[in-house]
Amino acid sequence: MVIFDEFFKPESIAVIGASGNPGKIGYIIFENIKHSFKGEIYPINPNITEILGLKAYGSVKDVEGNIDLAIIAVPAKSVKEVVNDCIKKKIKGVIIISAGFSEIGEKGREKELEKLKTKIRIIGPNCIGVHVPNRLDMLFLDKKKLKRPPDGSIGIITDSGAVGAVLMDMAANEGVGISKFASIGNKIDVDEVDLMYYFGKDVNTRCIVIYLESTERGIEMIKIAKKITKPIVVFKAGKTKDGAEAVASHTGAMAGKGNVYSSAFRQGGIVEAETLEDIFDYSKVLSTQPELKGKRIAVITDGGGFGIMTVDALIKYGFEVNDFSLNVQKKLKRILPEYGIFKNPVDLTGSVNAEMYQKALDILMKDEEIDGIVCITLFQLPGLEDGVIEALRDAKMHGKPFVVCSAGGQYTLERVRKLEKFGVPVYPSPERAARAMNCLISYQELNK
Repeated sequence: MVIFDEFFKPESIAVIGASGNPGKIGYIIFENIKHSFKGEIYPINPNITEILGLKAYGSVKDVEGNIDLAIIAVPAKSVKEVVNDCIKKKIKGVIIISAGFSEIGEKGREKELEKLKTKIRIIGPNCIGVHVPNRLDMLFLDKKKLKRPPDGSIGIITDSGAVGAVLMDMAANEGVGISKFASIGNKIDVDEVDLMYYFGKDVNTRCIVIYLESTERGIEMIKIAKKITKPIVVFKAGKTKDGAEAVASHTGAMAGKGNVYSSAFRQGGIVEAETLEDIFDYSKVLSTQPELKGKRIAVITDGGGFGIMTVDALIKYGFEVNDFSLNVQKKLKRILPEYGIFKNPVDLTGSVNAEMYQKALDILMKDEEIDGIVCITLFQLPGLEDGVIEALRDAKMHGKPFVVCSAGGQYTLERVRKLEKFGVPVYPSPERAARAMNCLISYQELNK
């Protein structure tokens, strides 16, 4: 396996097809790189002399300095020529944004490119690029339309640029941090197996997410997954007959049978996501929470109805929501209003404040008869100030798995982003919070 630092940690980048026209993809890519990258940047365009204050070159061969990585955004018919120029320049890797290959039936054009992969490493074609928060943004999507997630610990690999863009936008909206993002398109060279291995070695990545439409290296994928010690979450598209046909028309690749993939994922210790929501719901909990040692769950709520819904959801997934010992009930009774409920689920009532959350969490985190906690925090209540965010953050110090359920509008979402930044996984419904806890159990069972 090769380490792909040229794609994620380059010291110099050429943008082939850079444009001075704000409406062009080549402009957006170049602008995003210029505003995010601290190394040397070389715009390549034979029809212009300067772009955004930097000298433009007619070809990479005209650049005197070394180039680690080239981003190619030119018409498909010109891609082979510029890749050959990159080979002559001894550039280490290229990312081909350009479309117009096997996805539209131009397999011959793609085969010609494939012949070059022994001389240079290639991501793409037909992809949206690579993103590393606070270091490198080469996406051709405008930041006004697609928010960028903060720095975090989830590494994303995606066959589909469109799905990848949505995942990035969702992560940014919820404040979920990522370590690295790679759109691999038609993957004539670098594929999901290569990057899964690379992300598996990356110290900044704690959980790997893969959106997969097809793979030609299924056996290798499972073998490598078994050796990776961090969680891997895969969403496999095209599992039905009609879905597989759609994959073939989308990328020009065959998808294979869904049940075969699911069985293989289980063998590899891979967690399979069933929905788009699952992708982040699972990766958030797997990247932030310690081992869940049993199924005894405590529920804390400031809204009785949400507590009942959460108990129902947990029971559905086989968890135990038992009453606490008399000693624990006495401790809870001391911190609750006289009309509070100190059994499981604990109801802090509408009179809740941050101190009550802090004390209740402290009591239950120390209870050896509790394996994990689902904490419902409804920020709409009048006495609940932002101090509860610190209380929930500090609960992590106990080393016991817990997730938060918090539903609401913009006011709630702003506080959810802060919690996510602190590594506290938050879910908008009891069902999704329970599924996240179940994911911890599933991952552990798959990797015994």
